[in-house]
Amino acid sequence: MTKVLGQKHGDVSLSFGPAFTVGKFASTDLSNNASGFANLGTSLSLSYFYPLSKNWKFIVNASGQRNPINTNAFETIFSTAKIYQGFTIGSDPFNPPSQTNYAIYPNWHFDKKSWLMGAFQIGVFKQFIISGQNKISPTIRTTIGAAFVSSPLLKGSCVTDTASAYIEQSKSSGLGLIFSIGGGIKYSMTKRIALLTNMEYCRTSDIQLKDIKTTLTTTNGIAGSANYAIQQTSSTKNGDQIISSLNLSFGISIAL
Repeated sequence: MTKVLGQKHGDVSLSFGPAFTVGKFASTDLSNNASGFANLGTSLSLSYFYPLSKNWKFIVNASGQRNPINTNAFETIFSTAKIYQGFTIGSDPFNPPSQTNYAIYPNWHFDKKSWLMGAFQIGVFKQFIISGQNKISPTIRTTIGAAFVSSPLLKGSCVTDTASAYIEQSKSSGLGLIFSIGGGIKYSMTKRIALLTNMEYCRTSDIQLKDIKTTLTTTNGIAGSANYAIQQTSSTKNGDQIISSLNLSFGISIAL
């Protein structure tokens, strides 16, 4: 077996950076159940690299990612949405019965919540030597593993002097597969310490999210008056979501 000098025990790295949402995960189409309404977030990654040869390494990676929901998109959409009256418990707020009895509630506000993901992956890493001193090296990597995803608790409200509306959607969680592929630059400061930068595309399988309960409550009139009315609609269903993002990371690697 070939001995890799200076890398007998491998190295460990810690990286951090922005996570740019892409695809349906970033979509703000309320009519599409696959839309994630996810904004720019952050990712954190801890990796161990075990040398297989001079330029190839085996990776074990644990990572976490957080992407806030796009509250501006929710507030814009709901402020012009037709909220139908006369629902019964069990109706679907987004597929109301055919009728013309609706109201528009302006100036919605949604709480700031986030999608959360934790992942554990394994894969391979290759370093290309392009300079005589081996200080600057392009790198590529690919990994695959398991991901745990938690959807955000969605809470929004609109309150005026004579009417109000509230919507709440419970959070859920699920497991799925994840793969990542990317490349970057490694800059060796000393024999043991190096700086890393990497751009990586990450995508999960279709994560199943079960028992998501959505409740819509509306009121009309002034509380305590004769014409005051309150109505509520509630539905529970399963959902699914693909998490996809471009993650730019900066970190440090230390040889063990």
